[in-house]
Amino acid sequence: MPIEKEDEQDRLDVQHHWWKLLLGNRLYLAPIRKAQEALDIGTGTGIWAIELAKQHPRMNVIGTDLSLIQPRDGLPANCTFEREDSEEQWVFDKQFDYIHWRLMLTCFNDFKYMINRVFEHLKPGGWAEFHESVFELLPADDVAAEFLAASALLQSFQYSLAAGARIGRDFNAAKQFKTWMMEVGFVDVVEKQFLSPVNSWPIDPKDREIGRWWSITKLLQNAGMPVEDIPAFQQRIREDVISKHMRVYHPLYVIYGRKPMRHEKTV
Repeated sequence: MPIEKEDEQDRLDVQHHWWKLLLGNRLYLAPIRKAQEALDIGTGTGIWAIELAKQHPRMNVIGTDLSLIQPRDGLPANCTFEREDSEEQWVFDKQFDYIHWRLMLTCFNDFKYMINRVFEHLKPGGWAEFHESVFELLPADDVAAEFLAASALLQSFQYSLAAGARIGRDFNAAKQFKTWMMEVGFVDVVEKQFLSPVNSWPIDPKDREIGRWWSITKLLQNAGMPVEDIPAFQQRIREDVISKHMRVYHPLYVIYGRKPMRHEKTV
């Protein structure tokens, strides 16, 4: 969906809240307290960049996106936005202390290339951090596994993977980020997996709240589903998502690493 549409902007802001809950109300995990220059790639509505700038008033935060739909009024003085296609020539001739992106799995054609580009635009000692999803669902028990296997929700994930394959994109690429980061030269690389409940089935209040905010993006038309079949299929997905039998987790990944200092020896 084009980001200029209000519904899509609302979805991105809901998605931001969901991620913060998942990370324990944190925006990031990398140790970036001393960072002075930060870049948020694919900033969307700018909500993440704005919150980072407010948390770190001495940090200069730049958000980039293909669409400039971010607010222009009431911004922190240390937060700005630029139009940029990050797969093309970057508009910056400087390096950053911290570069972040979140949920770009449907946006980039070559993630290894993008990780290398991020590495090149980091200062020595700078950190990169990527927050990504995969199109997988993990049942909590055997009963949930049986229900999931026959669900439209699982089918929608399979359609999305097929859609990605048709346009040459691997929507499960996040599993390889750690390896790719080390291959291009990152050190101190950390990969953390988080499990988001698909709905509010957990007993734990925090997990239940995360489950409430969980949402999915579907690429059904790209996968070849007839347009006339989509409304009925989406209704089946909605029924699956709220079902008490859908005791399922959606895995998400946070991967971060550091560009070594010039004097450091890397293996």
